[in-house]
Amino acid sequence: MQPNPDTPFSSVMGLGALKSEHSPGKRSRWINLIFSGLFVAVGPVLMLIALYIVYDYYTRYGPSRVDDSPFWLPLICGLIAIPIGLYGLYNAWRNWTVAAALYENGFAYNDRKGLRQARWGDIDAVWQSITKHYRNGIYTGTTYLYTIQTRDKNKITLDTKFPQIEQLGNAIVEGSFNALAPVYWTAMQNGQRLTFGPLAIDTQGIYSGNKSLQWAEIKAIKIDKGNISVKKEGGWFNWASATVPQIPNFFIFYSLIKRLTTVE
Repeated sequence: MQPNPDTPFSSVMGLGALKSEHSPGKRSRWINLIFSGLFVAVGPVLMLIALYIVYDYYTRYGPSRVDDSPFWLPLICGLIAIPIGLYGLYNAWRNWTVAAALYENGFAYNDRKGLRQARWGDIDAVWQSITKHYRNGIYTGTTYLYTIQTRDKNKITLDTKFPQIEQLGNAIVEGSFNALAPVYWTAMQNGQRLTFGPLAIDTQGIYSGNKSLQWAEIKAIKIDKGNISVKKEGGWFNWASATVPQIPNFFIFYSLIKRLTTVE
């Protein structure tokens, strides 16, 4: 697959063959821009309506009845609409050039700061947050958020505004896992303690803050609906807990603890 020469990815080099491009559609960009502009335009109109109501009550009933008029409703709505619209316009401007592309050996990302590209081995950490939404027990959709930190400590955020975000995020998670998992395993075998957000592990045990627990003392580590619970043998309560979005490189963490203890 060859990139369109009009896209910012035409200058990408060293990442192998292009697999896919992901950018918010023009239609959604224009819709966001138009609706944000409408909010900005409606705000002053509502404030003028509030002023007219005050003037009407003043001329008809005198100053004593002005406080009884419903001027506050359009006034508050107008005051709220303006900052919402301005924030929407700012986001529309900021995200207008946002796009991502997957390659055989890495990925590229473009925004107002320019084009950035990273090989899988250049990634330091990936955080992922996947939330399924329900209303009255009925599934209404899923939101995705992936945060990628490269070795130079730059962070890139990919979320649901990208088409096929699940496939994009999964590809980045898989690519970074394949590059980093052997490095992590070798480091732990050499006696290093590896930190994964609020938890850390080494060949001796698991650590949370100032607490430590030997692998032989662990009954199981349970992962359920994005929650991670460490259960101690004979304990009534969780020894430690965390959530998947808190854990950088979660699947590396998962693959390592499976080698060392029971994971439910």
